[in-house]
Amino acid sequence: MNVLSLSLRAKFLMLSAVIQALVVGLLIWNSLRLMNHAVNTNAERVAQEYAVTLNLSLSPYATRGRLPELNSYLTEMLSDPDDSFLRYLTILDENGHPIIAVGKRDMPLPEVLRNGGGTSFKGVRTIISDATIHARSPLLLKDNRIGSINFGLTTKDLKQARDEVMMQGVAISLIGFAAGMLMFYIFTRGIGRRLEALTGDSQQMALGDYNKALPVHGDDEIAVFTRTLNAMSATLRERIAELETSQQRLSESEARFKTLFDMAPLPLTVSDREGRIITANRALIQTFGSNALNLIGKRSDEVPFWASRLERERIWKMYRDDGAVDGAVAGVLLPDGSVGSVAIWSSSLTLDGNASIIWALLDLTEELNAKRELKDLNVSLESRVRERSAALERANADLSKALETLQHTQDELLASEKMASLGSLVAGIAHELNTPIGNSLLASTALRDRVHEFEAHVASGALRRSELNTHLQEVGTASELISGSLHKAAELISSFKQIAVDQTNDQRRAFDLLAAVQDTVATYMPRLRRLQCEVVLQIPAGLVFDSYPGGLYQILNNLINNALNHAFEHRHGGTLTVRAERVDDGIVELMFSDDGCGMPDDVLKRVFDPFFTTKMGQGGTGLGMNIVYNLVTGVLGGRITIDSAPNAGTAVRMLLPLVAPQREPAR
Repeated sequence: MNVLSLSLRAKFLMLSAVIQALVVGLLIWNSLRLMNHAVNTNAERVAQEYAVTLNLSLSPYATRGRLPELNSYLTEMLSDPDDSFLRYLTILDENGHPIIAVGKRDMPLPEVLRNGGGTSFKGVRTIISDATIHARSPLLLKDNRIGSINFGLTTKDLKQARDEVMMQGVAISLIGFAAGMLMFYIFTRGIGRRLEALTGDSQQMALGDYNKALPVHGDDEIAVFTRTLNAMSATLRERIAELETSQQRLSESEARFKTLFDMAPLPLTVSDREGRIITANRALIQTFGSNALNLIGKRSDEVPFWASRLERERIWKMYRDDGAVDGAVAGVLLPDGSVGSVAIWSSSLTLDGNASIIWALLDLTEELNAKRELKDLNVSLESRVRERSAALERANADLSKALETLQHTQDELLASEKMASLGSLVAGIAHELNTPIGNSLLASTALRDRVHEFEAHVASGALRRSELNTHLQEVGTASELISGSLHKAAELISSFKQIAVDQTNDQRRAFDLLAAVQDTVATYMPRLRRLQCEVVLQIPAGLVFDSYPGGLYQILNNLINNALNHAFEHRHGGTLTVRAERVDDGIVELMFSDDGCGMPDDVLKRVFDPFFTTKMGQGGTGLGMNIVYNLVTGVLGGRITIDSAPNAGTAVRMLLPLVAPQREPAR
């Protein structure tokens, strides 16, 4: 019987039997190996004990040369095998000659032991032969000679015990084997019944009945397999439904492809690998006339289509070499008999299971004719272009002169704007100096009058101590008032001189940002007080720039002027905030903000444009913020942005490097 034709249950039983037989065989072999090892080990241990006992018992006689006296005693001791395991005893001298030889042995002394072989166990060499273990150990003789004790012990009882244990083990193994086979048989019988029932239900599924779910019993592997079959059946139902839908869509797609193929504006044909035309669309007939119908079923070289035979061979060589034709231009015959040009594309496809080629043709005749006409026209236009180029060169020269004039005018306006800013500073400083100088003048005049009165009292000789003390107190008060006012005027003049010098030159130097901002704000304090505007400075000390302070002063002047003229126009009270902080290594963010009226989007978009102003005709030049932009991005090497909204104030954010970029010296 072929093993492959057996049922799964029979195969499982056979495999179980083979595995159990192997396991039982391995157990028996291992037990036999362990028992033999135990017998040999015990026999060697007994032989060693006997060797020690005999050595201790015989040594007193051996060292005195009286061993022969024990011959009769030893013979009688070994005469009954049941009294001892010892079967023979032979004592040899140093030359191997027997001194005593008693007992019965079936063979001469083993030559292996004479040559120092065998198993060594604590100085005793042994060798097992059949049911006897032969042992040899050294013995000290008279006059310090070394002899040997040779004896044999029976292992019959040990081997008999081993055989009994082995028989019991074999019997237990066979019983376990039979019990295992019986359990496997009972187990596989239940599995076989469930599999037969599952097979019957699966056959119904194989016949196409996917709507019936297989019964599931329990939670074992067969139940899992049954659930898997049910899931597979459900999936198959879904796949079949999808396949039917896909087939319907494929049919619809084929119908759409046929419609698109027929309605495509480009002439299209489908041919086999030999070039025989299978079908063509309407555009081919419209382009090449009714003669295009003659192409069906024929090769293109069998009908008048190509301008020459070489054209067809060239196109087909491209297809064979590259696997496709991509826009190659070829000459063809048009319906009126003239030669035209078409661009050809090809692509491989499978049609009804056959390899086919789809060809697309684009009539380029009119386009190429137009290009030729355009080329001729271009030749005639070249002379006119040269004439126009000469005229444009003359116009460009005129424009260059106008641009130079415009740049010169812009430079003059920028200089004028700087001087106007400086004039505003002068007016502010003059107004600010009026107060301390006026106070000083008033105090000095009053002091002069009091001095004249004091001199009169001194001349009259009627000066009293109280009048002297009063005079001294008035002189001290007037001196402090004059000193304070003049000191304040000196500070204002120093700040003005610093700002004026920095604004009128572009010298680079190190300066403290806080001090520069304070100097600039000080020049605007009269106007700020009149408008009831508060200035808040949030600038940390120690921000030292290596840059151009004149540019920074000009920027702050323009921003403050813009805020006073635009942000706080027609209103009193407001706050100007100047804040600075490090935002990166070597970069400082300088924020100038106000809480004024703000700017609408159309003004904000053009705030940096030159000559753009909301006060045209009212003294505004429209260059203030353009100057600010050019100074920040050019001179100081930074960036500037403005955020503003109507009635939400304006914030000018400048990112300035602590070390400004080097500038080319002015020429």
